[in-house]
Amino acid sequence: MLPEVNQQTYSDFDRVIAFLLRHMGLIVMLAGFGGGAGVALSYCISRQFRADAVLIPSDEMLGLNQNGILGNLGGLASLVGGGAAGNKQNEAIATLRSRELTMSYIEKNGLLPILFHDRWDSAAKKWKVSSLHSTPSLEDGFTVFDKSIRMVSENHKTGLITFSITWTDPTLAKIWTDGLISATNDHLRMQAIERSGRNIEYLQKASDATSVMEVRATIYKLMETEIKKQMVATGNKDYAFRVVDPAIVPEHKVSPVRSLFLISGAILGPGIWWVIYSVRKVRAKVSR
Repeated sequence: MLPEVNQQTYSDFDRVIAFLLRHMGLIVMLAGFGGGAGVALSYCISRQFRADAVLIPSDEMLGLNQNGILGNLGGLASLVGGGAAGNKQNEAIATLRSRELTMSYIEKNGLLPILFHDRWDSAAKKWKVSSLHSTPSLEDGFTVFDKSIRMVSENHKTGLITFSITWTDPTLAKIWTDGLISATNDHLRMQAIERSGRNIEYLQKASDATSVMEVRATIYKLMETEIKKQMVATGNKDYAFRVVDPAIVPEHKVSPVRSLFLISGAILGPGIWWVIYSVRKVRAKVSR
């Protein structure tokens, strides 16, 4: 039976080849038409440019400069935020992606009319409100940013973080990349300053509440550490992330890729014809 099956398979294959050869001219024409239509469609899609920067968490954010001091102070260090470096790195990356930071940046820079330009009346300076579209909110802006504009990727081997913005305007893509990195640094820097201030206040109260000199000496060392952390955060603009490779204004688009539109159209053109031909053939058999 096996040779008969193989013979039948080869017979079906030969019929397919013969069919393709008979309609080769039509297939080539449809492939050319589909490819041309795909390329034409690609010109109707807005070009996208990607600006990216390579970052690394700073030593100050990770607390590496303080590890020696905090490590010698035992349990008291945990009371003033002597957390693991890995947790602080995760916090920094989460802040870079965070809803709060993104919405704050969108609001501060008035980006909603840019993000939803098709719903913004630039002449009247107001939103085009209809039954289908309401006024975009900051939450809507964050959703657009999070899904299609901003991308954060981490290389766990090297510790490097790639932060990128993809947008139709290459200059804005670069500006937003730099702006969000700067906003993240400022946000975490201010948090560190406020945290150290609270810790110093707590330690001062703890010092006043004890008369044991050894405990006071330990508390003073912790206070000294917090004061140093506060000074470092105050004077360091790159508190959370240090830029290893800064973003530039991209010159080449990342989409649409016209070669893919060409290939997809060239395949889709004959494919649609094949489906229509097969359906008609099946209907003809059924109607007999």
